[in-house]
Amino acid sequence: MKRYKAALLGYYGFGNLGDELLLQSCIEILSRNGISRDKIVVLSNSPSETSESFHVDTVNRWKVREVIHAFRNSDSLVLGGGGLFQDSTSVKSCVWYWGIVRLAKFLGCKVYALGQSFGPLNSKLSLILTRNALNSCSRIHVRDELSYNVAVTSKCRSVTLGSDIVMTLKPDSYSHDDNGYMLVNLRPCSKLNDYIRIITPYLNDNIKGAALSDEDIEPLKMIINQKDIVRVKSFNDAQSLWQGASSALGMRLHFGVLSRIFRVPLSMMPYDVKVSEFAKQSGVPCIDDSYCEPVMPLMIPKDVYAVDEICSEIKSL
Repeated sequence: MKRYKAALLGYYGFGNLGDELLLQSCIEILSRNGISRDKIVVLSNSPSETSESFHVDTVNRWKVREVIHAFRNSDSLVLGGGGLFQDSTSVKSCVWYWGIVRLAKFLGCKVYALGQSFGPLNSKLSLILTRNALNSCSRIHVRDELSYNVAVTSKCRSVTLGSDIVMTLKPDSYSHDDNGYMLVNLRPCSKLNDYIRIITPYLNDNIKGAALSDEDIEPLKMIINQKDIVRVKSFNDAQSLWQGASSALGMRLHFGVLSRIFRVPLSMMPYDVKVSEFAKQSGVPCIDDSYCEPVMPLMIPKDVYAVDEICSEIKSL
């Protein structure tokens, strides 16, 4: 019977670049700390695609028998980056992830959280479930101060404040083109039309759209010709696109993370608190009621490697 060191859980296999980069980062961090890919199993919405892309074993996250089998044969469950516990659309997300955490714990897995953010948590039930799940974790690593406060006030043990784990990915180079195009990312949200109204007067003819998910394409078509919209599906795709950019305006968190990695001046349009928290951490402005010129993000912080200690603990299980 094959034995795993870590079962990875996130919003994997849904075609969102940010979540796929989180998975890539988590696998590379574990590998760097002595946990090879053959000791990792991933819960995915698209198991065959995830397995082919990342060369790891996978199970279908919606098939309970497969999930139970993975947990029975794994030393740990790792919440591998992202904002899993939130109820911005529905409390169902909190219910589902809480249930998976409790199932893993029941089946003997130690639970770890890497690069997590928590919230918004608007309902009392969401808060109760999140706190219960967090208190099931042996170690918690969060990517922003608000999430750190949620964990601390939930009386969790061993909470570490760090950064988004995607910032551990290393590009081939860090240069950008001062005479290049403006790179723009939009996604559906309640403030989309307001953001478009604010930024449109500042857009020029040299502009490209970065779609990190299929749902980004239609919003971008409102301001950019379809031929100038690039569907970014991998870190290599991002590297090619960002290195031709002179500045970046974006909504998605990982559009901002990639701009920070590739050293491109950035302004964010926050549709969620995790985006405004990232902008604050990165020293870049948020466009709210008026336009803000993009500025160069801060360098990647050393605390991004705080996850290594946790992964070393997972290896020792």
